[in-house]
Amino acid sequence: MSRPVIFVVLQTGARANGGLQSITEVMSRLKDHRPVVLTNLETDLTNTWRNEGFDVRVVTERASAGFKSNPVEAARTYRDYHSVLTDLLESSGAKVVHANDPLAFQLALSAAKWRGARIVLNLRDTLDPDRQPPRLKYWTMFAAADHVFYLSNDMAERWRAVAGNAMRSCSVTYSIVDPERFAPSSKPAAGRPMVLVSGIFRPKKGQLEFIRNVVPKLAEQGIETWFAGDFEPGSDPYSAECAAAAEPFADRVRFLGFRQDLPELFARASVVAVPSRHEGLMRGMIEAMSCGSPVVSFDVCSAREILEEKSDAAGTVVRSGDFDGMAEALLRYATQPEAHALASSAGIAAARTLFDPAKVVERYERVYLDLDQR
Repeated sequence: MSRPVIFVVLQTGARANGGLQSITEVMSRLKDHRPVVLTNLETDLTNTWRNEGFDVRVVTERASAGFKSNPVEAARTYRDYHSVLTDLLESSGAKVVHANDPLAFQLALSAAKWRGARIVLNLRDTLDPDRQPPRLKYWTMFAAADHVFYLSNDMAERWRAVAGNAMRSCSVTYSIVDPERFAPSSKPAAGRPMVLVSGIFRPKKGQLEFIRNVVPKLAEQGIETWFAGDFEPGSDPYSAECAAAAEPFADRVRFLGFRQDLPELFARASVVAVPSRHEGLMRGMIEAMSCGSPVVSFDVCSAREILEEKSDAAGTVVRSGDFDGMAEALLRYATQPEAHALASSAGIAAARTLFDPAKVVERYERVYLDLDQR
């Protein structure tokens, strides 16, 4: 009989969310464990989980702004999550709680400790490099966690630089990429060469600086840039600023918005760009590799490990902020068939090994079983 694991998964409401997609891939493939989900929003993804047969509970979350901004609502949120999670632990018999991000961990901690359950922290991002890290906060979280999942060795090391106990009890497991869905195209790409930038429009993703500094160089060579991800210029100031910056290149830039045909877009792209300021393990990067598209990334977390150390040059990593270097690398893959072919083959081969669904799920389940038996 499968053992229950309670997943505390907080949603933002954005449709493009690599972290949510990654944990959904894991939950839907578990063999020896049964997911019970505690989340904060009713969304299409929430319905997807129900359709998978998961027991799903929805509890409103108003703690993300912190106690200083709204102490009453934050306190209510912690109370509500403690109460519901305590009931879920009792009714399901679960002995393991999987918190999918730091806030989920904080909301779940008191109930897990109260009921004697083991609690796992799944870190999926790194901190803004321009901000002073709250070292005491994270030292306390790592001390309380029974296990921490990291998405790469580089991520684990970067978190150890924030808190010395970050690797006290941890494992490194890459994300899943479905090799059947994200498969190389058998047809040659049609139309103009195209650079694809995937991800929700947020300052951390770096789209504005990319438009200002790289798009002009690509446009000069007749290369289009397509942006795929939540894009709301009517309501989101950052999206509006990006749209305005792209106006001089209207015939070379497309804002596609949220798309469900990412496999086709990755396979169509001449090359995929990752201009982010910080990342954990950029999902667009590993999905692009699986589709056979070369990747050019700033030196964000996991990029060198995946594109250079763990693959035979599936792309190019340039110094963060080196827009000239990024443009040069993008142009090389977009205009030189041999360079494109070598990176494409390397990415496909590495993706089939590193992001294999069965291997990734087996690593998660091994940790759950170990914690369950303590």
